[in-house]
Amino acid sequence: MSAQIRFVPDPTHMVGVLTDVPALPGESFFLNVPEAIGDASQVVLTWNLPPYWTDLGAGQWRATGRVTGELDFVLTLTPAFDTVDIQVSVTNQSTRIWNHSLAFPCMNCSDSPTIADFECARHWVRSGQQFRRLTEVRRRYSFRPTIQAYSVEGATPATQIPFINAFQATPDLLLEGWIAIQSRSGDRLAAVVSRPELFLFQNMEYSCIHCGPSFGTLNPGQTGQALTRIYLVESTLDDWYRRMRLELG
Repeated sequence: MSAQIRFVPDPTHMVGVLTDVPALPGESFFLNVPEAIGDASQVVLTWNLPPYWTDLGAGQWRATGRVTGELDFVLTLTPAFDTVDIQVSVTNQSTRIWNHSLAFPCMNCSDSPTIADFECARHWVRSGQQFRRLTEVRRRYSFRPTIQAYSVEGATPATQIPFINAFQATPDLLLEGWIAIQSRSGDRLAAVVSRPELFLFQNMEYSCIHCGPSFGTLNPGQTGQALTRIYLVESTLDDWYRRMRLELG
């Protein structure tokens, strides 16, 4: 069996650690999967939810969460050689229509000496069919100057998503639905991509990157599904981008 990334869940919270990364030997990455989920105008913060992790074998894990009268969700985490897929389904158990629904998965790179980038000098995004360093993209500074949120091409503007707009840190521009951090040597990469994608978010303080998936508009009793893929690869930015577009479109 080929080597693959290993996920170690925390038995007390909806978090865990990625280890045994073939592209980055000896390094680890902290996941919060997710930090928040549900109705974008009334999200559920998952830190205090009791996690129910189930070992599915072959490195795969499943977690379930519930808030009575609000939502149920199921998360399946599948590691591979240089990717980790996080598939989430959420059901609206409230009596409200959720005009926008989302998850807020966090990929924290602060413990990786190869990837961590607290100045955003090696963060990459893409706009207008061009790669751009995040330091070259205009920012909107808020009460938390280390964070920034971004609208995604083809999705609802982040300023119209209550959970994201509350940060008051979204500049007036559109980016593709991914964000990546390149190693200092340029031959390793950590990236997050979601389908369907709704927003991007990053925080210099923790060198963490987020690509928030959308579950769309959910009526009471309706279920939505989405995928977030984490890449931890030995690759240049150009080669990774071509691969990602072939895999996810």
